Amino acid sequence: MSVKQIDKSFAGRFRQGMKAAIPVWIAFVPSSIAWGIAAQSHQLTLEEVFLLSAWVYSGPAQFAVLGPLTEGKSALHVLVAGTLMNLRFLPMSTALAPFFKGVRRLPLLLSSHVISASSFIVPYLQFQKERESEVQTAGDESAKGYSNLAFFLGVGVTAFTVWVAGTMLGFTVAFGFPPGFEEALKFVLPGYFAGLLVVEMKGRTMPLICAISLIAAIPGASASPGWGWLVASCVVALVGWGLEEWNLRAARSS
Repeated sequence: MSVKQIDKSFAGRFRQGMKAAIPVWIAFVPSSIAWGIAAQSHQLTLEEVFLLSAWVYSGPAQFAVLGPLTEGKSALHVLVAGTLMNLRFLPMSTALAPFFKGVRRLPLLLSSHVISASSFIVPYLQFQKERESEVQTAGDESAKGYSNLAFFLGVGVTAFTVWVAGTMLGFTVAFGFPPGFEEALKFVLPGYFAGLLVVEMKGRTMPLICAISLIAAIPGASASPGWGWLVASCVVALVGWGLEEWNLRAARSS
């Protein structure tokens, strides 16, 4: 395959990834704006919002460190909190690695910055479907690896851009909202993470997940303002997964 053909294939796969990422963008808009509003209420500056979003790029970790940052906790405390929240990216990266065979280490290292729950699960499901539907030969592993990387970047880079822009937008518009308004937006997050964990939900499951998220976020935030929404998201995700499994088994038995 010529360099021109590879470039054309890379661009095509990147655009394919962009199209697949549209639902992720939609999910990122409210959650990123919610974090931007919360960051402004915690007295962060616009520059700090940009750097934190661009460098950490993790909604749960960014929410988790807001309190320690504004309370004057040590840098080690903040670092440990963010690291623990982001450890989930290790198994995600490990699961994606086999699909990037033949890709040099430097592009993989740079690309790893845009991995998130969204930019993992969307490409992973796509790659799984493609692997099941085609026969690979040893000679085209490298080309396929770069093609998969292009799809991943189409999802990851665009989602990253939407997230960073959304947090800065949230910070800007927060000046027009009353104090405490950011708490009303936290119900978005349980539904968002639950949707990622059961990304192939169909039919009535998604509306049910959204309704349960709204209800579960209230007691969750009351029990623990810092971690309640995260616990609620896990609970709602399990409920959503159970509903989807029940629907699949019912469909197979009928």
